[in-house]
Amino acid sequence: MITAHFKIILLTAALSMGVSTGNAATLNPGGSTIVTGTTEASSPELAGTVINDNLINGPNVEQIPGNAVFVANFDVQNRVVRSDLDGTLIFAPRILFGFNIALSPFLIDSFTLTGFAGFDTDVAYRTDGPGDRGPTFAERSLSGDALDFTFGFPLFVNNLVAGPAQESYFTSIKTNAIAFENTGRLSIFGRWQGDAPGTVRIDYTGLAVPVPAPVPLPASIVFLLGSFGVLLGLRRPRRPA
Repeated sequence: MITAHFKIILLTAALSMGVSTGNAATLNPGGSTIVTGTTEASSPELAGTVINDNLINGPNVEQIPGNAVFVANFDVQNRVVRSDLDGTLIFAPRILFGFNIALSPFLIDSFTLTGFAGFDTDVAYRTDGPGDRGPTFAERSLSGDALDFTFGFPLFVNNLVAGPAQESYFTSIKTNAIAFENTGRLSIFGRWQGDAPGTVRIDYTGLAVPVPAPVPLPASIVFLLGSFGVLLGLRRPRRPA
């Protein structure tokens, strides 16, 4: 995991680069990187056709500090894009605001997405789409399965009192996969500011993750199976007229 001290160094470096957009950063198993915003114009490999886009409703998360009951809810947009450049898949989850019934704002510090073992990943977030903030850091587990994204400044979700409620940009995870299944898990880690100490975790299932492409049968086997079917048809006895 990235230490707090190292995150401060990375955050300082990210801020020194300004808000200009750039290309996605490669994230290898066991590695970490700064995540920057990008656009379709800056990263044409991210342009493509949306092939999956559904909303996953999150469970309510509750805490009881003292005599109060705090309840918050967030949704996740589960989007997959097929790159026009090379036909590979880009996984683009986004955190959406639901509600926050509490005495204080809810802060989302990070989220983790699992199901990427065995695949290449280049990470960024899209500033040319909807949203308010993207993650600042990313790190990947040694097995390559889990991708952890941390917001250098948390997503701020105010309570029922009128105020800002931020949503994330689309995270862009470009892979070398050409097939996917909705079998992954995303976990949000957040906290209520001041009134309810401690991190809470909200789990979502059914997230799109890459899977190996089906291996087509060799042409010779297809021909053999077809020939076998023809022979069976010829051997079938005819019914008497």
